[in-house]
Amino acid sequence: MDDPASTQASEAQQQWTEPPWVGFLETTEDALLILEAARRRLVPRVTRRLADRERKLINSGSVFVFEEEESGIKRWADGLLWSPSRILGNFLLYRETNKRNPYGTPATRPEDPTPAPYPSGALSRPRDDLTAATGGHSTAGSSRLDRARERPFLGSLTNSQMFKEGGMMKKTFSLTLPNTTQTHHVVSYYTEADVEAGRLRTPSSLPDFAALEISPELLDKTHFRVQPRVEIGEDGRVRFR
Repeated sequence: MDDPASTQASEAQQQWTEPPWVGFLETTEDALLILEAARRRLVPRVTRRLADRERKLINSGSVFVFEEEESGIKRWADGLLWSPSRILGNFLLYRETNKRNPYGTPATRPEDPTPAPYPSGALSRPRDDLTAATGGHSTAGSSRLDRARERPFLGSLTNSQMFKEGGMMKKTFSLTLPNTTQTHHVVSYYTEADVEAGRLRTPSSLPDFAALEISPELLDKTHFRVQPRVEIGEDGRVRFR
């Protein structure tokens, strides 16, 4: 019988050659499915900080899962620079920035404590980009449509930061199990272009993931800032949005 301590030590020494999972987390259900898959060891958890060479695995579509006590990771560090966080449902969103923002103050560093969430702001895409996308005619109607289209993956991030052209978004989800000190985190990275082009699948769109029954302990209502919307799919299964 394997010794759990030696197994954990072996996992900690393992060198990552690919991300634990690749895709896009659109809904709360997607994050819960990843946590459930990690609980069943279908998706490997990160059990230590990534080495510098392993940070090269952080690309659009990379998804990482870790538990604080098991990994010893209190602050996820990726070596990139990010905007302050914004709330999107049960997620926090960050947008990759250049070294300094337009006002001359440093962008949020990856090892900094997570900043307090900002209130919802204006349109994510800079107005100049909107004008170009609409042939020079940026109307209120097109702005509303653009906001609705971008919200699932850009949230309410504004152009107050000097965003990196073609840079990534970081979307994080955290959950502490009831009556325990176990805090689980999911960290995902993606680009707007990859999501719009459909290059990244969601867990809930994949049959093997969608068939997983999410553990009741992960569905405790105290976990969520926004209670997931429950829907019954055409297959009769419960979905959490």
